[in-house]
Amino acid sequence: MVSLCPTRLKPIRKLAGGADKLDLLDIGCGNHSPTITKRWLKNCTYTGVDITEECNLDAEDRRIMDRFILVGADGTGYGEIPDRAFDVIILSHVIEHMRDPAPILATLCKKLRPGGYIYLSFPSLRSLSLPSGNGTTLNFCDDSTHIRIPDVREIAQLLLNQNVRIIRAGRSIDVPRYVIGASLYPYVLLRKVITGKMHGRGLWQFLGFEDMVFGQRRIDG
Repeated sequence: MVSLCPTRLKPIRKLAGGADKLDLLDIGCGNHSPTITKRWLKNCTYTGVDITEECNLDAEDRRIMDRFILVGADGTGYGEIPDRAFDVIILSHVIEHMRDPAPILATLCKKLRPGGYIYLSFPSLRSLSLPSGNGTTLNFCDDSTHIRIPDVREIAQLLLNQNVRIIRAGRSIDVPRYVIGASLYPYVLLRKVITGKMHGRGLWQFLGFEDMVFGQRRIDG
């Protein structure tokens, strides 16, 4: 089976993946993100951050991580992360779990080196209107830990306030995954008719579940 590069890593690979050394900070590093990230960004030094050590990391993930930092859901613990130390910061499906992401994003922008990149992805407003998924999140409310709908304009403005230039913001686009989702959709609908269940796996891109904001800290910032 062909392995596809994660959507969140594609712009990083394109713009910064060729660097001799890449210091990467991954906020919300569960679900085997250390191993997946280093598979596609082999030259990165990986620092993972999460609010719990029980975040679906196996022995290989822990071995391959260069550092793990435990923080509080209220934003405590981010002071342990050095300022101007990272070339890339990723928050993939994290801010929908935060009641107030503004102060944490302001703090994280200070962790970027001038010229460094920050990438955020999160459920879109469209996700509130999608059918409920069986076995995977498809509607925003499928996940009971989701507590806010992030707004692209709001997140972009928070970054602009921290001297981050917005490279792209809006609907997440990943053409191979969109095509896969389009090909799966008729079978998913047929299965729903037969079983009464909507399996959402592989449909995020096709149905527009995800939005994103990608920016770069200004050199003079």
